[in-house]
Amino acid sequence: MSLRSIINILPMISNLALACTLACTLACAVGCGDSSAPKADSKASTVADATVPAGTFTNEQPAGAIGVIEARKSAKLGERVVLLGRIGGTRAPFVSDLAIFSIIDSSLKSCVEGGDDDHCPRPWDYCCEEKSARSAAMASIEIDGADGKPLAIALESEGTLKPLMLVAVEGTLQSTDGGSFVVRAQHIYKIPNDPLAKHIK
Repeated sequence: MSLRSIINILPMISNLALACTLACTLACAVGCGDSSAPKADSKASTVADATVPAGTFTNEQPAGAIGVIEARKSAKLGERVVLLGRIGGTRAPFVSDLAIFSIIDSSLKSCVEGGDDDHCPRPWDYCCEEKSARSAAMASIEIDGADGKPLAIALESEGTLKPLMLVAVEGTLQSTDGGSFVVRAQHIYKIPNDPLAKHIK
């Protein structure tokens, strides 16, 4: 082979080497990604192993239910409270993989209650209401285990509760730090004959 021929094929050799290097790098990256799969499986197993305590979801409506706005004004830490509200107030009212969800006072109106079903793809976020009004009308509900910590359950996936659902929650006021209103639920009752039932999916 002449010197001129060797010079002509040098760029081809260089490009081939670069391609091989990139292929090896990509293969290593894919291999590293596969190694994380057991962690995801382990997390899913933890969620599946937890269960909501028997009797939490009740067929008897707790007595003395009041709106979230009223409860925020009058309830004291450690007291029993019974709240009436709709699941919502934010775009994601359920905390992922934990038994925590938010409710909002039923006096506030979601977009579907204004007769504009197509206005908002997530009517449970109450975007038609002012942010300050939503903040003053919301409560965070926890279902705790024996250790006093929220259960590792994805409630939205579990399927018993859904956004916009009207519920009565009986429990104990745990915290009001930073403007929060956190209730540890003992009983949750789904209100029957809900006028928004057709919008709950």
